Amino acid sequence: MTSPAYVMHATGALKTFLDHFAYRWMPHRPASEMFGKRAVIITQCLGSDAKSAAKDIKHSLSWWGISEIGVFTGALMYNLIWDKLSEKRRKKLSKKIFKLSKKFSKINYKKPAHTNLITKFKFGFCRLMQKKLYKNNAEYTDAKYWHNQGWLGKKRPWHKANRKL
Repeated sequence: MTSPAYVMHATGALKTFLDHFAYRWMPHRPASEMFGKRAVIITQCLGSDAKSAAKDIKHSLSWWGISEIGVFTGALMYNLIWDKLSEKRRKKLSKKIFKLSKKFSKINYKKPAHTNLITKFKFGFCRLMQKKLYKNNAEYTDAKYWHNQGWLGKKRPWHKANRKL
């Protein structure tokens, strides 16, 4: 996902997109496929901090179940003013881009991403919540979804046998 930083946050259009898919957050009806995905977030700006824009996006992606999220923030529009940059700033930016590209070139994309402990903990907390909701009202939409997925029992979305690729 990419976004320029507008007033140090993701654009309104991207925020609307993320809000539209809020029903796919773990407390609601997460898609099992997302637990095996990787994401790269690229944010850019000319002067102010692009990290808070990436943080907005990363927050949503992590609640979708994505554990492996790479972030590249910076002034990518420097190519417009590359000649005006100091040699030190050019080297720093080039090094950052090279480091990121090297990191992502080593990934085995045929193998699903690893689901980290934080994501499993979030899922476990949501599972307890959904178990209680299902017990109180078996027709509650989110709890019924979790029940139909088998997640209120022993199934987990990050197990290979339970994931649609």
